[in-house]
Amino acid sequence: MRRFSWTISIILVNFVILISIELLGGPTVYNLLKFGGQFGPLISSGEWYRLVTAMFVHAGWLHLLFNMYALFYLGILVENLYGSAKFLTVYFISGVVGNLLSQVFYYSVPSVGASGAIFGLIGLLLAATYFRSDFPSTIKRTMYVILIPTVIFNIAYGFMPGTDINNAAHLGGFGTGLLLGTFIPVSRDWGIKKKLWTTIGAAVLVITFASFVGLATDNAIVTLQPTINFANSYSKVLYNLELNYPVTKSNLNTLVPFNNETKKLKNDLLSYLKNGTPSLKKINSEYALWIENIKRKYKGLIGVKR
Repeated sequence: MRRFSWTISIILVNFVILISIELLGGPTVYNLLKFGGQFGPLISSGEWYRLVTAMFVHAGWLHLLFNMYALFYLGILVENLYGSAKFLTVYFISGVVGNLLSQVFYYSVPSVGASGAIFGLIGLLLAATYFRSDFPSTIKRTMYVILIPTVIFNIAYGFMPGTDINNAAHLGGFGTGLLLGTFIPVSRDWGIKKKLWTTIGAAVLVITFASFVGLATDNAIVTLQPTINFANSYSKVLYNLELNYPVTKSNLNTLVPFNNETKKLKNDLLSYLKNGTPSLKKINSEYALWIENIKRKYKGLIGVKR
């Protein structure tokens, strides 16, 4: 009976996420971020879990199929040679390091995909082929022929003008894989070492699960569209007031608060229309401060009409 495979499980999760994205309208920036894509300002604001969840999100079927094809062959090989715990550890650490480099070099660009983690597997196998005596000699020649051209082609292609390839993730994952492949034994472990790797593998799964829980319970991107709608409607009302145009009931009905800040903005506006307090100048000042915070949080994703 075939044993359970984490490689296949990861591939299935990736497919389920992209199918979900397609059902909600396709891989728009909003949908990619909603399902866990990486975006520098959101991570800086505390959504650390996107460094993990972004590894499971893909920007279309071609992107997914290319990555999953590579993961199927490389993942099965690594999982069979090293065991599931080491595979999960290398995959996870390489993907996170790749995303950390993306955070530095592609801060204002949304980023998704498993390529950093996959390049980590490539780096692991390449380093083990060259530097470890316990790597199976029967497949060393195959590794040379397959891995080196793959690395050279993908990294070179990523630097070509007009490509959307995230070479920071590739290089970060690949470098991490090289380092891990140099020191991690290829042979199976027993006793205390096996328990240690099992514990590390379990910790990887817990962190991954916690990342998706964080995404589901504290996902700021869910409020992106309501934020845009509220900002545009509030802006229009203020514009009418400044020009002494009438503010209709339908104008006010378009103001739909979604948190305490937006409730206060709307209440202050209603108070001004009814009692003349607070002053229009103060309302404008509070709104301008709110808008600046919103633009900083969603840098590169949001523009407010007026």
